[in-house]
Amino acid sequence: MKKHLFKIILVFLIVILAVASFYMLWVHVPYYQYNHQLDVIRNEICETNHYEYMNYFTEHRGEKLYYILKVKINDVLSYVAYDCDKKLVDTYQGQIADEKAVRNAILKKYKNDVTAKDIDKLDIGYENNKFVYYTKVQKDNQLIYIYYDISDGTFLKAYKIGHGI
Repeated sequence: MKKHLFKIILVFLIVILAVASFYMLWVHVPYYQYNHQLDVIRNEICETNHYEYMNYFTEHRGEKLYYILKVKINDVLSYVAYDCDKKLVDTYQGQIADEKAVRNAILKKYKNDVTAKDIDKLDIGYENNKFVYYTKVQKDNQLIYIYYDISDGTFLKAYKIGHGI
């Protein structure tokens, strides 16, 4: 009986080791490498251009790939967009629309498709040669990308993909 119990425990431990190894090699390591690569890109852009980083960096994947940073340039709060070659595309130094007002506008415009809990966060991106607020809402078999102007909070465009369009 002890011999069978030992074999069962050994097989159980081998299965746990295999699952943990799979997770580390196929999930954790690629995730860590991707985030590390983004940190390197952010730091390189800030160091090269002598920016004071203001705790906002995102990779915006629209029609093209852009890196969006919130920085201080000569003590002025700015958003900068860089392309995938780390070349400056645009800078925005104006007032930004109130995020709550944009959320409310989205909820009002898409009252049948979007609820407050569906909007995780509004990110800042770069689409059609301008800075935008955007969000992605995924429900059931439908995906909605919604874009609003960052300066005045006006609706720009939206894409609905999937069932229920």
